[in-house]
Parts: sequence; C-alpha cells; structure tokens
Amino acid sequence: MIRKFILGTASVLALGIAGSALDYSADADATTPSGGLNVAGLSQHWLNVENLSKDDIRWAQLELRNMGLYNGSLDGVVGPETKHALTEFQKSNGLEPTAQLDQQTADALLDDSGVGQGSSVPPKARSGSYAGQK
Repeated sequence: MIRKFILGTASVLALGIAGSALDYSADADATTPSGGLNVAGLSQHWLNVENLSKDDIRWAQLELRNMGLYNGSLDGVVGPETKHALTEFQKSNGLEPTAQLDQQTADALLDDSGVGQGSSVPPKARSGSYAGQK
C-alpha cells in the first residue's frame, strides 16, 4: 500500500515536470495564462471541458491506472483504452457512461483519488505474530 502510494506520487511528480516541459515546448501557442492544471489549488470545478489539456487527460489516465481501470500509456490522448476506462469508472460511480472526461467525472476522480486517506502506520500483525513469521 505504501509502495503504491510512493510510486504513484513519484509518477505524478515526474509526469508533472516532464509533461509541463513537453507541453510548453509543443503547445507554446496554445498555453493558458494559468499554465494548465494547477495542482496546488485543486478543487472542484477546475476542469475546462471545452479545452482539455494533455495534462488534464494524463492526470485522469493516472488516476484510472491507480484504480486498476487503465493499463495504457500516460500520453494525454483520449484513445480507445482511455474511453473504456472512463466508461467503466463512470458506470461504477453512478455517472452517465459518456466515455468523456467531463466535469462530473473529474469531480468523482478527485473524490475517489484517495488523497489524504489511509495511514502511514502499517497494519498490526494478526494473532500476535510478527509480519513474515508463520
């Protein structure tokens, strides 16, 4: 659990740094004044569904991957695998299965991301034994 969290956090940081550099150089004429996704100020209603950035889509792909719904590339492109994962997520969360990264889906992904949940304390061993002993 902790390993998955650490790997997920490292992936988000690496994608954020690399994605920002790639998007800035590739889409220099299409950048927004805010520079895309503002992770520090994440709140509901952050998504501009009329103009999704590759970072927005990469974020959704990463969240869907962490939930086990997406196994494709974190490429920022809404391809068939991303659409399938979005549809499955929407169905399992009582949303209309549109296969689109819309505002409702983004809000549900934020709520379901597990940020701030859990504990850094490992679970207690069962029956008074130490982990790894039989």
